[in-house]
Amino acid sequence: MCPSNTGFQAGISLGRAVRFDVQREGLSLMIARLIELDLGKSSSDFEKYEQELFGEIRSRTTLDDVKDDLVFRSYRDLYWTFGMDPTKLRVSSEALLRRIVRGLNLWRISTLVDVANLASAYHKLPIGLIDETVLEGNLVVRTAHKGEVFERIGGKQLTCRGREIVLADDEKIVCFGYATHDSERTKVTPKSKNILLLIYGAPVATPDMMTSAANLTLEMVDRWVTCTVEGWTTFSSN
Repeated sequence: MCPSNTGFQAGISLGRAVRFDVQREGLSLMIARLIELDLGKSSSDFEKYEQELFGEIRSRTTLDDVKDDLVFRSYRDLYWTFGMDPTKLRVSSEALLRRIVRGLNLWRISTLVDVANLASAYHKLPIGLIDETVLEGNLVVRTAHKGEVFERIGGKQLTCRGREIVLADDEKIVCFGYATHDSERTKVTPKSKNILLLIYGAPVATPDMMTSAANLTLEMVDRWVTCTVEGWTTFSSN
């Protein structure tokens, strides 16, 4: 693990700065760089592994459990404070887990995206993926500007009211909400070679929980994705 960084500091392996411009304690980002990425479609062996984890999740989790889960409640509470309805704009990990519990499968996108979705649903913490080559400057967790337009993956545009929590680079929003919608501009594509993998922590997510989630995620990446991983860097709002 890389040493933790707080506030506006350049990550040891990240090579860019991350700051928090929101007045909320207990927020954190763990970011790993994945380089020399060779994306493809997930194998039948991965799909078998995925179904095994689905079975484990479904055997221990109901929709009522998801509703009352303290981890998801923490993200919902965060969203409410930014004027966002978390029943309509769910944090990605909750949306993924609900889909699995309802008996549905996840989408087949690519090795990395499929792994990130599965890991996020399993450990409950939201994961974002950013194509580093299209990022402009540094990253900041801030509130959206009134009238700011965000284009989510798939091309749908959202016009911000000026209250929403977002992750942005020096030019535009790269994630709407605290890991609800990733940007069309920075999404992973077959041409992507250098990716930032982000785990978003809310106040309930202790350092031990974040570390456990990071380790599990990278175990899956190491097993199923062709790439080189350049460690983790941690940023905190505290």
